[in-house]
Amino acid sequence: MFASPASSSSSSSSSSSSSSRSRPVHAASLVDPATHAPALLQLLDIKILDGHVIEYVVDCVSETADHALNRAHPSLPRRSVLPSPSSYRAKFAAFAHTVLSRAEVTPPTLLVALVYIARARPHISIALEQWALERVFLGALIVASKYTNDSSLKNVHWALCTGVFGKRDIGRIEREFLEVLDWELGVGEGDLVVHHEGLVGAAEKAFLASRKPLLALRLAQEASRRGKVVSAECRPTPTPPAYLTPPPSCVHHQGRRPSVPELVPSSPQSSLASMSPRTPYSHLDMDVDVAAPSAHSYAVSKPSQAQSHGQGNKFHDLLRSFPLPRHSHAASYAIQVDL
Repeated sequence: MFASPASSSSSSSSSSSSSSRSRPVHAASLVDPATHAPALLQLLDIKILDGHVIEYVVDCVSETADHALNRAHPSLPRRSVLPSPSSYRAKFAAFAHTVLSRAEVTPPTLLVALVYIARARPHISIALEQWALERVFLGALIVASKYTNDSSLKNVHWALCTGVFGKRDIGRIEREFLEVLDWELGVGEGDLVVHHEGLVGAAEKAFLASRKPLLALRLAQEASRRGKVVSAECRPTPTPPAYLTPPPSCVHHQGRRPSVPELVPSSPQSSLASMSPRTPYSHLDMDVDVAAPSAHSYAVSKPSQAQSHGQGNKFHDLLRSFPLPRHSHAASYAIQVDL
């Protein structure tokens, strides 16, 4: 019913081993990444062959070498004693890039090497200026590689990576650097995070510098586009051209003048009454015999029934409006009226 102590211990060990296997482990520190600071994890993701990383390594090595050379020559003023610093730095930057590339150095190894370079600064003393930067850099890098890796390059391989130093030179550089450090090779998280600002900040600056031309181009394009919009808004509205002659539409409307309405008398009596006959001069003129109108004495077109009835009434009204003269002696006159 009850498990034996041996079986319980074996089950607990198996459960602990399975739980340890399920936990993620960082390849550089061999512990859970959750226990590390976020800044340290950012440092472990740097690309060591980038230009800003190489420049930072050159700065760290140059400061340590200058400090060591000034300690060896205290009578000299506090300045860089390296010959032609600009050209020498460029040459050393190419050397460091070559060694890091050939040796396939990982970010953890490079970070530990930077810690060793800063740690050796108060204690190192260099008598010869020749190959000063290269010796400081190689001593820290070889010791860091052998301390952080179970399997590391041999001295003969490091000599091949440099292309300058031999196997014996590499051995002597390693021993001298270990003596400067006094064999203190332990590295803490705080020692590594010190370089976060120089490496990650330099990476951000390099990224912004690489994006600066593109950003400037976009800003110029945006300014040009806004300038075009403003100029288009400020452009005056074109006024229509003044025609010397009226436009065709106006001529068309002017040609169609309104027709004058025909004058229609209000009533035939008023219009005919205004046309009074001439006053006769003698009684002979007054005696006029009016013959009865015949059917052949009128040349009148045949109107419609309504119009003929109206015209007949108008004709009788017209005859009544004229003063009829009396009969003369023997002459009779017929008055013909055309309608």
